[in-house]
Amino acid sequence: MKVNILISTIDEGIDRVGNVVLSPRNDVSYIVSHQYTDDKYKYVPAELEREDITVSHIAGRGVTKSRNNAIAIADGDIALFSDDDVTYRDSDIDAVRKTFRQNSAVDVAIFKIRTPAGEPEYKKYPDKIIEYQHAPCVGTVQIAFRVDKIKERKILFDERFGAGQPLLIGNDEKLFLHDCINAGLKVVFFPKFIVEHPYESTSKGIPKYDKRKIWVEGGVDYRMHGPVAIPKAFIKTISMLPDLLRHRVNPIIYCYHRLSAIVYVWKTRNQMEKLYRNNKKTFDAGF
Repeated sequence: MKVNILISTIDEGIDRVGNVVLSPRNDVSYIVSHQYTDDKYKYVPAELEREDITVSHIAGRGVTKSRNNAIAIADGDIALFSDDDVTYRDSDIDAVRKTFRQNSAVDVAIFKIRTPAGEPEYKKYPDKIIEYQHAPCVGTVQIAFRVDKIKERKILFDERFGAGQPLLIGNDEKLFLHDCINAGLKVVFFPKFIVEHPYESTSKGIPKYDKRKIWVEGGVDYRMHGPVAIPKAFIKTISMLPDLLRHRVNPIIYCYHRLSAIVYVWKTRNQMEKLYRNNKKTFDAGF
């Protein structure tokens, strides 16, 4: 069972990828999806010039575009999403392989993130195996999947969401899992640690009522549930009124941002349909 580790990075972040990769092993290969915003970043560090590492340079920014590029290149049995600020142990990879070997019906597995010694726990996790009927909120580096199943269903990340976007900065993982479940794939959480990441992260530093978080809430709601997200924006605003006032957030502005995100996701639906058509051709070509 071959494992692909799909590492997304941008610009000088490629210099950190050497800290992510393990010593070569026959059952693991790395696909580095490297976005660059200037040609000066389009290079391959010496430590990445290995037979088990493929570096794919793509212009621009937006982590979901990078994830989709990595999925298209993946050729293993199992793939694991990764970033340039995580670290692995050989035992982590063994745990992923063992989980999929022992659970042949599982298509997508979600695991736990551990933090470096001395740091708080990354988050509270369930202590039992859970099969999801509705998409949970997780970190991308918690997700592993059977490559053939994702490619058969032609599942992609929604490139309007995720880090690198001006407003819809998150919850791309939730939408990915939502699409997996809707496509009939079995998504299961296993209480095992498979990657290390520092406790602090960009998303944790964003205030609760930051405009970008409100946009994500409205955009994800519409993307997952359709027009019902419109009345829900008003209902949500009313239900949160005491907390909004306590944080000195104008309820009208809060509702406006949720509705603005809904309008944006609706207006850009043709953009996403084009993306899926183009990537369908990629999957059908056998890449």
